[in-house]
Amino acid sequence: MNTLAEQERKLMDLLTRRVHKTFADARAAGIPADVFDDVESIADSMAAALPTSGAYDQLVGPFYDTAGLTRWRGVSRQAVNKAVAADTVIACRLADGQWVYPTWQFTTSGTVHPHLITLWKTLRAAADPWTCAVWLRSPQPALDDRSAADWITDGHPLDTALALADADVQRWAA
Repeated sequence: MNTLAEQERKLMDLLTRRVHKTFADARAAGIPADVFDDVESIADSMAAALPTSGAYDQLVGPFYDTAGLTRWRGVSRQAVNKAVAADTVIACRLADGQWVYPTWQFTTSGTVHPHLITLWKTLRAAADPWTCAVWLRSPQPALDDRSAADWITDGHPLDTALALADADVQRWAA
């Protein structure tokens, strides 16, 4: 497992290479320097794409906020809001009204793992988003003490985790 310091170093190395390439390409294309004048805004945009931290980070997080998610996925705020309304993205609302999106639901291509959404929708029929997110990240004895999210993203069958979700939904509804 990597430490935060190792992850920071990897990210900074990768960002440095990509920024250098962007500027080299801009020079080669004859793009004027003033295109990059607002370096504060550029840095803010890049930092906004990083996962945020908070009270639930230990179990459910880390999270993207809406600004970070729109930048990372290259979609509009409206598209994110539509996905939240349709329960096609795992989203939880903070006390201040801000939405956060657990990073573990996303594939490397920026899509949400479809089996996680199946579990999410099943759980959401009986519980609030935070309860469902905690359930998805909590170790389950029937899944070899792995969380349902880890179980699914590691390629195990949906049916096993779905049966557990269905049983808890039935218990919560009783």
